[in-house]
Amino acid sequence: MRGGTRGGRSSRGGRSGPYKPKVFIPRVPFDVYVCESFFPRVKLAPDDNTLTQVSEESTDLKILEAVHALGNKVLDELKLIDRNEILALVMIDGGFEISSPEASVKCLITTVPQNLRKIDPELHLDTKILQHHLAAIRHARWFEENAHHSSIKVLIRLFKDLRNRFEGLQPLNPWVLDLLAHYAINHHPSRQPLGLNIAYKRCLQLLAGGLFLPGSAGIPDPCEGGTVRVHTSMSLEQQDLVCLTAQTLLRVISHGGYKQVLGLELVGPVNLATEMSVWEGVVVSPLMKAYEKPADKKEEETSEDMEQEHDDTMETQDT
Repeated sequence: MRGGTRGGRSSRGGRSGPYKPKVFIPRVPFDVYVCESFFPRVKLAPDDNTLTQVSEESTDLKILEAVHALGNKVLDELKLIDRNEILALVMIDGGFEISSPEASVKCLITTVPQNLRKIDPELHLDTKILQHHLAAIRHARWFEENAHHSSIKVLIRLFKDLRNRFEGLQPLNPWVLDLLAHYAINHHPSRQPLGLNIAYKRCLQLLAGGLFLPGSAGIPDPCEGGTVRVHTSMSLEQQDLVCLTAQTLLRVISHGGYKQVLGLELVGPVNLATEMSVWEGVVVSPLMKAYEKPADKKEEETSEDMEQEHDDTMETQDT
């Protein structure tokens, strides 16, 4: 039969199959290390400052006053060990921090998960704080089991120093830096730990390539069953700020300014991430934000009403 299809059915006027929605597939950012095998060597500066986070798990619920008493007790015991040691106690939200010229220790107070239902908001610490500190315990255990390589620890220290010197990297919390360093050193085709110079640049490349942008595959949180992406803890503005800062710093390194990025040489009052700089005749201009937070509906309605009133006033004056 002319015009017929296989099976004797006519294609004219036939119904199409059911609508199938597209499956969302998160994109994987461009990774230079996978494409290239050569990177310039970067001489790293030793960083002797250590920051240890200690999470103390308590089976008994502590009242707010007991946190301060516990901090004073720990401080007194440390002074008994070495009376010449200069120690300082600082109270933080849900714990305390004891610091010396060489190191600082942060003690976080929490309880077992079974006691979270017994929390009294008027007497005990906030439930969210206790849950956050429980997560810190899981993070510490995971790091001890999986990130024991020395290069990972050094890379984390270098990026903490980088974050302290550049405001655009402030949204990267310690847990995100731990996972980023572990990912950059261990997750690649050769499955062999990368050298520190290559891993340092690869971290900036991953951030500049959009690893922590919306729609990216990102890095799954191993302590949350792999269903949560660590960059979702940052707002959209913070994700954009981290990306553009990493892109600017990566351009500076590519044109010979690695010593200034690492902090080995000072560049004066110029901020590499926010001000224009020149490297071997190449001008590196800071990038602009790609995301702007939309205005609230109330503000939009107020501005529209003001414009309407202004137009009405102008029409009245004209008449």
